[in-house]
Amino acid sequence: MEELLTNSIQNDLIHLEKQYSLDVLDDWVTTAGLIESALSMTASAVPGSNPHIFVHVSEAHEFREIDREGLSSIPDDSLFTACLTMQSAGSLIDDVFSDYNLNDSMLHDLLRETYNAQFVIPIVHRFSLLAFILISVPELSGEQHSFMNDLTARLKINLYAASIADNRQRELIELSEYPEALHRYENLGELIKHLLDDVAKKLSFDYGIYYHYDEYLDLLIPDVWITGGVKPDPLSTGKGISGLTLERKRASYIPDREKHPSYSFMAEEKFIQGSFISVPVQTDKRVLGVITLCRESGKKGIFGVEHRYMLEILTAFLATEMNSRLLYAELEESYFSTVSSLTRALEAKDHYTRGHSERVMKYAVGIAQALNLSYDSIRRIRYAAILHDIGKIGISDSIITKTSSLTDAEYKEIKKHTEIGYDIVNDSGFFSEIRDLIRYHHEKIDGTGYYEKRPGDYPWEAMIISLADIYDALASDRPYRKAYTHEEALVSLEKLVGINFDQKIFNAFKDWMICETGLKSQSAV
Repeated sequence: MEELLTNSIQNDLIHLEKQYSLDVLDDWVTTAGLIESALSMTASAVPGSNPHIFVHVSEAHEFREIDREGLSSIPDDSLFTACLTMQSAGSLIDDVFSDYNLNDSMLHDLLRETYNAQFVIPIVHRFSLLAFILISVPELSGEQHSFMNDLTARLKINLYAASIADNRQRELIELSEYPEALHRYENLGELIKHLLDDVAKKLSFDYGIYYHYDEYLDLLIPDVWITGGVKPDPLSTGKGISGLTLERKRASYIPDREKHPSYSFMAEEKFIQGSFISVPVQTDKRVLGVITLCRESGKKGIFGVEHRYMLEILTAFLATEMNSRLLYAELEESYFSTVSSLTRALEAKDHYTRGHSERVMKYAVGIAQALNLSYDSIRRIRYAAILHDIGKIGISDSIITKTSSLTDAEYKEIKKHTEIGYDIVNDSGFFSEIRDLIRYHHEKIDGTGYYEKRPGDYPWEAMIISLADIYDALASDRPYRKAYTHEEALVSLEKLVGINFDQKIFNAFKDWMICETGLKSQSAV
């Protein structure tokens, strides 16, 4: 009896020692380190086994040896791996192929000849094959079976944890690409228009909405939404899910709205069902809006806390980008207001040209928009148009305000305003992109302009400002004539096609004027 007790104690101690040795598997830092430990233990417990472990790499849709990456891989949709998923224990490789009638000689040769493997042990978690171990022995002793069962049980837990960690790391890497996606939009309106589509690429959801916050009205105004056809209403602070998020200025995550004692009774935002995440889009100094997403029960699976963190990261990037664009827009508008004030001060000398530069800017921007030019191109044209006559600041007031015809000497003098304007803006790096538009806005494509340049010798956009400048001169009162009607001005402009500007510019102006005013030309253009 005493001997039996001693043997029992010894067996328990041996078992405990084995269990303690397996604790090394719980101390992994990287998946590669975990696999390396498992291989070392297997080789020690099963002499001559020459073990190999193939791990599932989800983004590559294959199983491969991560300690010897690039040597061999097996697709995760192969029949062999599908059969291993149904295995509850290790088997001879030949038995797996024969029992399931697998007709894949290349894979069989790879396993048996290249790896000299005879036995395969699957590691399955919740009907998902995480990995499998190949060993080069035909059978295991009882003790070896017991050890490998313990080892695979530990591996199952740690490989599953490692797969979750790897997925989270990949998600973070994907999230790091989000700011680049935001940068590609030309303006804030385009960014907001595609906001939910971009978020969906990183975090799937069924319904979602982004509200911008109107500080004056103290309202959340819907900007873009996916709500199943339901048109969302503006929300006051503290009302609805998103209104509460705005009030609290922190994210909310609820696994099931229907079971929540507060959110389930809210009348607002009924399209938000199932699990939801609501996050304020804010910086440390301003609240920009709120984004709220939901997953309906039983569809994509409920949101988890990790999804809340993901959305918070996305909104942090979003808030930074939106705030930067808003600050830039505010700075540029302030700068543009200063420029506009300068041109208004210049034009105040002459009753007949008052407001001329602002009207030319309006027409020029309209033409640019009709031509579908880029945001940056329209921006350049806007500045060039408002400043096109800035050089007149260096021309004598007696010439600028003269009501009768100019003498040849006076005309020669006033022609200098394009060069003076060029010199004024040439010293500013900010205006380097528009200086030539100011300099050449009196050029003609027939080569008879101020500098007698031909197309290609000056920026083609100068034709836009030229047409806008001529139209405003025709449509404005002058000391020697009354303003032309819109129809009369268009007829005159049409005669200048091929001389001052081309047909494309003229057509774009006509199209824009029709959209802007509804006026159509009766000329045969």
